[in-house]
Amino acid sequence: MKVWLLVFLISTTTWAQSTRDVSSVIARGQKLAAEGQFEPAETLYEAALRDVPGNADLLFELGMLHLRQHDWPKAIESFQKSLHVVPGRTKTLFYLAEAYFLESDFDQARETIAQAVATAPNDAQVLQKYGEYLSAKLETRREGLVQLQKAKGLTPKLERIDFDIGKTQFDLTDFSGASASFETALKKNPKDIQAAFFLAETSAKLEDWQKAHEFYEYALAHGDSSGRAYYGLGHAAAELGNFAAAVDPLRHALSVQPSLIQAHFQLARVYRQISRAEDAQREASLFSAMNDRIDTSKELQGPEEARAWRDVKPLLEKNEEEKALDYLSGLPNASSHGYAYYLLGAMYFSAGQGENAQRVLTEAATLAPQDARVRAFLGMVQMSSGHLTSAEVSFQSALQLESDQPLALIGMGGLRYQQQQWKDAILYLEKSRTADPNTLLLLCDAYFRTGNRDEALLNAEVVRAFASDRPEVMNHLNDLVQRYERSSSQAK
Repeated sequence: MKVWLLVFLISTTTWAQSTRDVSSVIARGQKLAAEGQFEPAETLYEAALRDVPGNADLLFELGMLHLRQHDWPKAIESFQKSLHVVPGRTKTLFYLAEAYFLESDFDQARETIAQAVATAPNDAQVLQKYGEYLSAKLETRREGLVQLQKAKGLTPKLERIDFDIGKTQFDLTDFSGASASFETALKKNPKDIQAAFFLAETSAKLEDWQKAHEFYEYALAHGDSSGRAYYGLGHAAAELGNFAAAVDPLRHALSVQPSLIQAHFQLARVYRQISRAEDAQREASLFSAMNDRIDTSKELQGPEEARAWRDVKPLLEKNEEEKALDYLSGLPNASSHGYAYYLLGAMYFSAGQGENAQRVLTEAATLAPQDARVRAFLGMVQMSSGHLTSAEVSFQSALQLESDQPLALIGMGGLRYQQQQWKDAILYLEKSRTADPNTLLLLCDAYFRTGNRDEALLNAEVVRAFASDRPEVMNHLNDLVQRYERSSSQAK
């Protein structure tokens, strides 16, 4: 009995000491993280985990550290390990869901926060986050609103709850309800510039232009410097008939956010009203040149594809192509086996494996003979490998299936550009309506080469609008314009 008691006392003392040590480590790690010393904090936690392997609290803190550093995959891994030790812990599920959400894995985020709701059904903060995630998706937005309202019912003073409810109502086009929610949010926190901005946006939707103007001004006066806020102020001024006052905010909106295409439309309208016909025509031409363009670069950059890229990469590194195809065939948006080959071909191409990309995409074209997108992408791979004749066959085949297939039109435009058939290049590139800045650079150059300076400069403005955050493209554009402007000056 004495021996058992002694063993019990020793083990209890050891456990208590271990708990104190872990608590001490966590306190030191949190202090380091608060000071921005992430690497020493990580080293501290990892050293402690070697002494107490599988400690759920240390793994959670390590996950929080990775979350603060925006390293979502590592945060997810640490939170998952912590949950393996202590399943169903609400706070771990909460932050694991947040990590999934920030990594754009929205379905997994919703599933994880739903587990947190199951463990803590009356936790207002958990319900608020659940409502936020549900509201991000059109199909579950109304259920999201229900959860947000339930959270507010539990804790009316919950931070940002009125804004979250208002934003969901706004997205559901309940503008009257949204207006009331944003007004409540702004009363609770007069410095909430997001609430002020969306109150202005809601008022604009309700065509209460005086109120919209008032709250766009309020948002800007309290620190909002976004292009959308300046655009809203200019638009509201124009609707109130203050056309001259609308010019500066609309122009400032474009200087802040050149891709705000609607600002060109409003400026054209305003300039006509103040008898500046030449400026009005220029803005109308810019609006026409930019409107209805499509971002052809993002077809394979949705959350499903992003997750597939992450999961398939290790399989390809181990030459496990069949496993990769099985995985891709199981994706929710995999309409056919041909899509799996198409996606795999795109992955090979992005990894610089042109031969594998061409092989897999050729198989995709066989499996999905009516899919113009597959043939267009195959043409792009062939063109990048220098197989121009084969590429043209693929592009023409795609266009026979779908006459306005954007990638095929871009490909044909690129081929004609390489062949110095400038007018044909322009026809194909214009028809593609692409918003891709690199492709638009070719279009701009082709116009210069045909001597159509006005259209070249117009398209240069389009490039600036869509590539304002891409310095390498802007440098190429500036070099291109300066080169032709110098040539023009010398010719005179």
